[in-house]
Amino acid sequence: MNLNVVIRSHVNVPRSERPIEAAMPEIINKVYDIVLIDRRVRKLVEVTDISHDIVISILHEQLGLKKLSVR
Repeated sequence: MNLNVVIRSHVNVPRSERPIEAAMPEIINKVYDIVLIDRRVRKLVEVTDISHDIVISILHEQLGLKKLSVR
């Protein structure tokens, strides 16, 4: 079997439609409670022990929060 065939066959495999496990209601509530106290994303990542990308996803998609800058 040639490597090119293996790569192409792997690309066409459909993804599972499972939800992100880190975006459970308990985690979302925990992130919301923490962001009210300390809005730094780095702190959220440390406390919840989930990835930076998932924390950002929860903040934007689940909680509807966005980054604001003051100038």
